[in-house]
Amino acid sequence: MNNGISEAYRITKSIEIDFLTSIHYFEFDDGFLDKMESHDAWELVYIDRGECNIVADEKTFKLSQGEMYFHKPGERHMLKTIKGIAPNIFIITFISHSDAMQYFENKKLSATMATKQHISAIIHEASSTFVLPFNNPVMEKLTPKPEGALWGGEQSVQLRLELMLIELVRENQYYLSTSKMFVPKEIIEDEFVLKIIDFMEKRLYGKFTMDELSHELSFGKTYISKCFVRACGYSIIDYFTKMKVSEAKKLIRTTKYNFFEISEMLMFSNSHYFSTVFKKYTGMTPSQYKKSCKRS
Repeated sequence: MNNGISEAYRITKSIEIDFLTSIHYFEFDDGFLDKMESHDAWELVYIDRGECNIVADEKTFKLSQGEMYFHKPGERHMLKTIKGIAPNIFIITFISHSDAMQYFENKKLSATMATKQHISAIIHEASSTFVLPFNNPVMEKLTPKPEGALWGGEQSVQLRLELMLIELVRENQYYLSTSKMFVPKEIIEDEFVLKIIDFMEKRLYGKFTMDELSHELSFGKTYISKCFVRACGYSIIDYFTKMKVSEAKKLIRTTKYNFFEISEMLMFSNSHYFSTVFKKYTGMTPSQYKKSCKRS
């Protein structure tokens, strides 16, 4: 083994935040009046509660709860509250020269559960690290807390923001990728989705139809499918197939069954199809996988 660092790999940073310039969390009443501004930083506006109109150059449109908009550097912009609605708004401004940030120009996006979790964590880390103005829309220089600042807080805010931006780009397939992360049951919090996975686990050595699943859960097939894809990134059938492949890997490692027998046990149409699917999800054939498990 070579313990030197001559072959060390330098990490490519697809999105890098160079500077944080301001972080705000506003709880406005419905009579708040903003003024037009522009600056050299990116500005992310996220509606945590309620609704609010925003102006971006010559355009005015509404952001609803769970939606966000990215003002690009140099864009003239402002907020306009809506009569009768008192919104909660998170705003963070930052400087990034990464090429991938072009994706966010003029973008209005809906936050996924993961995005909301990132924003919540950023708010917590930032409020525990910096002296943040409350309901003061004037952009001010970030100042670390003189006492009691959260250790590693500044870096945590930067890393969480970068990760959130990367995930937003991936979710909207701006840079197409052939691989998707398989979300295991253990980290899924959606109770409805967990019921779907429990249903599939009971039929791992068999098959099922969407009609059967719909009857079991008493919901329509379209609604079930949308909920599942939103939480897991896979269709129900793809996820079920991935579960079967994971079970096949376990059988290969822990039993004496041959590939034909495993294929039949897991209800693949034939051993050739089993091998094709196995390679699609693992990058190797069943034989190659078995050999890799025996290497010292």
